[in-house]
Amino acid sequence: MLLRLMEDSDIEKVVDLWNEEVAKASIYESLTVESFKKKFIEIPTYDKEGFLVLYDNETLVGFGNANYNNRGLAPSETPGYITCVVIKKEYQRKGYGTKILKKLEEFLKQKGKTYVRCFYANPVNFKWYVPGYNNHEHMGAPAVLINSPFYFLLSSLGYYMNGQQDAFHIDLTKYEMKQEIIDLIKKNEEDCYFITIYDEKKHHGFKEFFDDLGNEGFRNSINYNLARPNPRPIVIVEKEGEVLGFTGPIHTEESGRASLSGVAISPKCRGRGLGKTMFCYFVQKSKENGGKFMTLFTGSENKARNIYLYAGLHIVASFAILRKEL
Repeated sequence: MLLRLMEDSDIEKVVDLWNEEVAKASIYESLTVESFKKKFIEIPTYDKEGFLVLYDNETLVGFGNANYNNRGLAPSETPGYITCVVIKKEYQRKGYGTKILKKLEEFLKQKGKTYVRCFYANPVNFKWYVPGYNNHEHMGAPAVLINSPFYFLLSSLGYYMNGQQDAFHIDLTKYEMKQEIIDLIKKNEEDCYFITIYDEKKHHGFKEFFDDLGNEGFRNSINYNLARPNPRPIVIVEKEGEVLGFTGPIHTEESGRASLSGVAISPKCRGRGLGKTMFCYFVQKSKENGGKFMTLFTGSENKARNIYLYAGLHIVASFAILRKEL
C-alpha cells in the first residue's frame, strides 16, 4: 500500500471513487473533474499537503482531505477540518480509513491546529439531496451525516458529538395553509397583531427588535437585505407599526428552493402563536413566489424546530458536529 499526496493524474480516479462510494450510496452530490477542482483545489485555502490518496498497486483504495482557515487569527484559535475520508468498498474495515485519518490529523497539527471540528465552516462543503426528491437540493451540508461510514470512522477514533443539526424539508407544491392557522391569524388581528410584508414607510423598530433578541446574525442578515438595490420582501409581525417579529426574506433560488434566513418573535408578544402563524404565512408567500420546495437546518435543541414542524416541514436528515482535541 502506498499513501501519498494527491497529484493531478489522480483526480479522475478520486472523482470516480467519490461517485461510487459516497454519491451513489448517500444523499451527497456526485462530482465531475471540473466540479471537484472548483470545490477542492480552486479555493484560497487549498493546501496540497492536506489531500492524500492510498493505492494498492494501480488501484485507488481511498483518499482523504483536511482543510483549515485561520481567518487572520493564530492557528490554535481556529479549528482544523477533516472534510472526508473515502475507502473503496472491498477495502473497508481493514484499517485503511484510520491510516488516512491519522495522517490528516498529523498534517493539521503541523499547521498549528489544536483541535478538529467537522461542521459547515469548512471551506469545502457538499450539496445534498432530500431523500425521495432527486431535484430537491440544499447547497451545503451542515456537518457529518449521522450513520454514514465517515461518521462511524470519526466516532471510533475519538471524535465526539459537539452539536446536532437537523435538516427540514417541505414540498411547497402541496402546501395549503390549515384553517386553524387562518383562525389564529384572525384572532391575533383582533388584538391588533398583524402579519404582513415589511414597508420602511409604515413600519419601524428593527433596531430595537434585534437589540431585544441579542442576535447579531439576524440583524446582519436583515440589514444586508435592506441595503440591496431591490430588497427582498420580509414577512413581519407588527402592532401599531412596530416590528415585533420577522421571517424570510422571501427568495426563490434557480433550483426552485425557497430560502430562509431566520425566524424570531419579540419577547413582548410571545405565547400567542405569532411565530408559528408568521412562518406559515411566509411558507405560503414562498409558494406564491414560485418556490417548489424549502429546505433548512437548525440545531436539535433550537425551539424554532417546533415552528417548522407546526408548518408541516419534516426532518429528512440529521448531521453531527464532531470534535476532537489534537
